[in-house]
Amino acid sequence: MKTVKLIASAVLAWTAVSAFADGAAEPAKETPEQRHYRLRGGDIERPDSFKGKVVFVDTQSRVAFTNVALAASTLKDAIECNVSAAKSAAGKPEDFLKSMDAAVVVVLVDDETTPAMLVAPEDHWGVVNVAKLVDDLPTQKAKDRFIGSRTTKELIRAFSLLCGGGSSQFPGNMMNATSLRKLDTTVDTIPVDMVNYYQEYLKTLGVTTRAVTTYKTACKEGWAPAPTNDVQKAIWDKVHAMPTAPIKIKPEEKKTEK
Repeated sequence: MKTVKLIASAVLAWTAVSAFADGAAEPAKETPEQRHYRLRGGDIERPDSFKGKVVFVDTQSRVAFTNVALAASTLKDAIECNVSAAKSAAGKPEDFLKSMDAAVVVVLVDDETTPAMLVAPEDHWGVVNVAKLVDDLPTQKAKDRFIGSRTTKELIRAFSLLCGGGSSQFPGNMMNATSLRKLDTTVDTIPVDMVNYYQEYLKTLGVTTRAVTTYKTACKEGWAPAPTNDVQKAIWDKVHAMPTAPIKIKPEEKKTEK
């Protein structure tokens, strides 16, 4: 059984309630998070969720890697799937799919000849060319100002075109931009109507969302990992405790005929 990750907030809550087990007296001052942890053992990721991954691969040095990481984290937060960014030497997109064991890759390159974006939906890869993202700007100052945000937005747009999202019904977002210049005036958040498209499409490629429940529920369902502290141990012991008295089966009551 693969290692199950505990949510970090649960660990923080545990530090304040380690002396209290399930069923013990409540502390005088207890936050809702501390009470949740004391009674339920915190949040835990289901082992059958958060499978597969999407990777943004940065092969260039013109733009800071933080812009690529921002594209990945923005999508990860929005769709709750495993989306990450990685730095790499130049290579073919199809090779990155295999070497990184990814369902989808978007590669950032610096190439003077290819277009600003190329997508191959059937092959599950896209390429964004940073060299072409600021060709329309007249001064170096303007190029320096906009190249970072354009890179982040164009990476997200490439992902969107690859994963079931074209244009959004909501105005003013990056999915509806018809030129690089129009990207500059769009918000850098994911339109809400796109989220379900991405999740459903990625599911067909084996990329699933993160599903979280409580440690107590995991114990009841029989897949919880061994407890790591007194609070979880108390919950574990209570859920797995044998009945203290035999179960009595009452005879079926006879129905009276009218």
